[in-house]
Amino acid sequence: MTTHVDEARNDLQAKVIRSLEVVLRKDLAEATAQTKLFEELGLDSTSVLELLMTLEDDHGIEIDPETLEPEHLETVGAVCAFIEVSAASGAAG
Repeated sequence: MTTHVDEARNDLQAKVIRSLEVVLRKDLAEATAQTKLFEELGLDSTSVLELLMTLEDDHGIEIDPETLEPEHLETVGAVCAFIEVSAASGAAG
């Protein structure tokens, strides 16, 4: 049985993957919550900045780079969890 929370998480994951597709300019149809951004998708320091700006625009959050930790960008799921916390607190960090 799928709950409202599960649907919201799936929707968020789909949005994060779409943001990554825009930033990386490639199809990520096979991406999952466990997909590693750097090792599997080829994210680099330049694309991280672009991704952060895209996520801010797409999700209406403000990300404070001072509070961003490397583990927040390890996987698609980690980005989703960071956005959930950021959206709940009104701003990241």
